[in-house]
Amino acid sequence: MSTELRNFLSLSYDELEDLNLKAKEQRRNRVPLDKVREDRLKYLTDEKRIKALTVLFTDLEGRLHMLDYDKKFLLKSWDNLTFDGSSIRGFTAQRESDLRLGIDWGAFYWGPADVFGPGKVLVFGDVIDKGGTPYSADIRGVLKTYADDLYKKKKYTLNAANEIEGFLFKGPDAERHYHETTKSTRPLKCSALWASRTRKITRKSRLRSLKLITDTAKSSRPLIRSSFTS
Repeated sequence: MSTELRNFLSLSYDELEDLNLKAKEQRRNRVPLDKVREDRLKYLTDEKRIKALTVLFTDLEGRLHMLDYDKKFLLKSWDNLTFDGSSIRGFTAQRESDLRLGIDWGAFYWGPADVFGPGKVLVFGDVIDKGGTPYSADIRGVLKTYADDLYKKKKYTLNAANEIEGFLFKGPDAERHYHETTKSTRPLKCSALWASRTRKITRKSRLRSLKLITDTAKSSRPLIRSSFTS
């Protein structure tokens, strides 16, 4: 299909970094939500190359869910979005499936077009119960509410990050073969390898320290000897 008539947003990585850092600075300075929302809506209206918004939220297990909305539709209905909560594990029952999805305009991100596709931007959503309160199974929303309360009461800033844990496999078909020594198909965790390496380094460091103390104790310089034995 020809792309000559398309004009979708596709930014360089330098431009992405600049835009995302400016948005991060707004969050860090706690710019009022009304001002952030006004800026984002104006940007979406003026930027004709954006065709869709991807709204993200997480379930009870931390799994990320994404909903794509046409930009023109979202600009008209951003305050009245709903989705089927019964399709998300741990959310509502089928008989009471509808949940609302609020837009967290502060959590607005520009993603690389080669990963997410051109003409899109990302924004996180807050899951809202029928009564208009934050949904209790929205783990991100619960954490956000807790962080906001800490700031209001004690001026604490809560910093959170993902824990990245990878796996090492021996070749592309490692899961089909037994490991040579353990006869196991389980992958080796990076964290386990790192812990093993750390223990080896620690033992070597301890042996070097003991040798240094021993050599110093044999020395005739009392000042250095006393510094190690005190």
